Amino acid sequence: MNKAPSPQQLLVVDDSAAERALIAHTLRAAFPGAEISLVQDPLRVVPLCEESTFDCVLLDYNMPELDGLSLARRLRAAHPNLPIVLVTSVGDEMLVAEALRSGVSDYIPKGRIGIESLRRIVGGAILACSQKQLIDTQRSELEYFAFALAHDFKQPIRQIITFSELVSEALTADGNDDTRRRLAFLRDAAERLDRLVDVMGQYTLLNQPADLEAVDLERVIAAVRASLSTYLTERGGEFLTPARLPAVHGNETLMIQVLENLVLNGLKYNQSPAPRVELTIVQGASSVAMVVRDNGIGIEPDYLKEIFKPLVRLHTSAQYAGSGLGLTLARKAVMAQAGDIWCDSAPGEGSAFHVTLPAATS
Repeated sequence: MNKAPSPQQLLVVDDSAAERALIAHTLRAAFPGAEISLVQDPLRVVPLCEESTFDCVLLDYNMPELDGLSLARRLRAAHPNLPIVLVTSVGDEMLVAEALRSGVSDYIPKGRIGIESLRRIVGGAILACSQKQLIDTQRSELEYFAFALAHDFKQPIRQIITFSELVSEALTADGNDDTRRRLAFLRDAAERLDRLVDVMGQYTLLNQPADLEAVDLERVIAAVRASLSTYLTERGGEFLTPARLPAVHGNETLMIQVLENLVLNGLKYNQSPAPRVELTIVQGASSVAMVVRDNGIGIEPDYLKEIFKPLVRLHTSAQYAGSGLGLTLARKAVMAQAGDIWCDSAPGEGSAFHVTLPAATS
């Protein structure tokens, strides 16, 4: 026997007793059997939502002490999946936009309150938030599964690499060249898989919120140079940077990952006898624009929208080694810092990767 659904719990917050009574009466007609709670003081709402579970909260916009938008922001911070409907006596596009930015699920003008309109708007807000919660839960489960899978893959991969090396060393020098080559192929394949698992783990971790603060780009550049110093020497390349570097609002670890990836790509996808990557920076009032430009092989215009997608490779592994996730990771890292990234390029003329980030506040 199917269990009867629990009655919906709805909370109405309005400093006007008449308005509360009107909204509650209409809600009872729109949602028969619903339990309606009425609150006059907006300061009581957050503690009340901690004590009780509500299917939807309807907030008046104009209230003393705490307006509806400020209350919506507090509720959204404490309850990410709580349906919130703003009830307004006046409305315009600016208010609606600000309400949505504040975490409001939907809004309804008081002049349009009716049984059908409340049923549609409140019901839609409840459905949308429940679907969002389901999607967030499934994404978290998939991320945990992917991270656990990447972790569990590491041990057998290391064993394949280790034992292939041990077998190769144990072979006698005579008559085993073919076997040695096959073991070398096996080891190389295992090492490629090992790198891919590492990248997949990084991809999963980048779905978590990043701690953002003022980041000194001079420290970032120093770390990138230290990491790529051996490769720069091997390629006979150079990495040019401005004499003075500003601070950005971001995450130092993520910024190192972004610039390291872009500089490495500029050196790797490069057939010039003197590979060069140059960083230029323009600081604005509220943002910092960076351009990482190289003299490499360039990218066909048709592929510029594809290069940031996962596992997209424009070349075979025999031509250029890579996981196909480097630029995807760079983009996720930039987006995690509230920035943007795009690319200009032409075949044979090199590429220019543009990165914009918020400027650090003084």
